[in-house]
Amino acid sequence: MNSRNAKLNGKQTMETDNRNGENPSIIIYCKGWCDYLRDIVSLFHKKQWSFTFIDLRFDSKKAKDLVSELGNPLILPVLAINGTYYEKPSFSKVTGTLDLVRWRKRIDQTYYNKKTA
Repeated sequence: MNSRNAKLNGKQTMETDNRNGENPSIIIYCKGWCDYLRDIVSLFHKKQWSFTFIDLRFDSKKAKDLVSELGNPLILPVLAINGTYYEKPSFSKVTGTLDLVRWRKRIDQTYYNKKTA
């Protein structure tokens, strides 16, 4: 799995490749690194799930948007999986949610001939 770091318009992001289109959309919002975040990123790499990391210290607009959406204070890290927000979810919640998303996508492809997005 390849990853790239970029600093665009003062925003720090890290993205991993999703070439096969099978992975759900995962965005991690945080302010710096902690042990929990290292473990989540390690899990994503191990399972070969791609993700985007957004450091809220460099994106105050996104931080304000998240506070508007989820309330204050934010419990970081926040994971957005296919547009649904999870504040510091348990590992079992993350893996269960992502496994379910992949399963649904395979069912759609197999039985309904739907292409991956």
